Amino acid sequence: MINIIQADLYKLKKSKSIQILFLIMWAAAAIVTLVSYLVAQGKVGAEISGPISGLSDVMTIAIVGPFLAGIYICSDFSNKSINDTISSCGNSRGVVIISKAIVLYLLVFLMILPYTVVTIIAFSTGAEFSEPFSASIFLHILANQTELNLTGAVVGKMLVIMLVMMLAYASQMSIGILLAFIVRKTSLVIFLGFGIIMVLQILGGLGTEISAIENILSFTPFSVNNQDLFMDSEIADILKAIGVSLLFIVWMLSITNGVFRKSEIK
Repeated sequence: MINIIQADLYKLKKSKSIQILFLIMWAAAAIVTLVSYLVAQGKVGAEISGPISGLSDVMTIAIVGPFLAGIYICSDFSNKSINDTISSCGNSRGVVIISKAIVLYLLVFLMILPYTVVTIIAFSTGAEFSEPFSASIFLHILANQTELNLTGAVVGKMLVIMLVMMLAYASQMSIGILLAFIVRKTSLVIFLGFGIIMVLQILGGLGTEISAIENILSFTPFSVNNQDLFMDSEIADILKAIGVSLLFIVWMLSITNGVFRKSEIK
């Protein structure tokens, strides 16, 4: 497993598409933060939040996650490297799935990292920021509605919440892993992954008003109650979000393993 992970990380390190995507995420994080600042200062109207919301972490990861799963996992089916990993190297299909999942989760963490760094830097300036759209946890932290001062404890909790959100996003991208091992076509994984994740995110929002939906999604990272972590969130809420994300990962990877074990590798 370690050899697979190391080989894939080395290959992805050289990937131009990953490097370009990482730069795009930095630009998106900077633009969202700048707009938050400008709206708070009254220099631009809040109506600009509509188009800019597409650059928030919620939207970008819904696009980037399936894209990463598609180009990373499906390419290994196209070039037959998964065949070699299983037949020639003697790795089980379960080991391959877990290895691919770990690398994809690390990629998701990497893609969210710009939002984390930009948020911490912006927060440390002490400037006033707004929350032009409410879906982003990073913008909610920046808005600092509880008027917290920059202390070690505040930074520590901020990092914990951001790491838990990264885990939640990585957990959501498990859907892309399942799709990649089923359809094995990059374009289909990107299209279906984005569609399914967006629908589940919308349903998660509706769950705040419709209890039946919330009851179903409460055991997934798409539930608003499992995503909305704030600086005043209790430890129990944070631990619940971690538990739900890990449980969803185990669930999705177990389904993926069951499907992949019964499929033929061509």
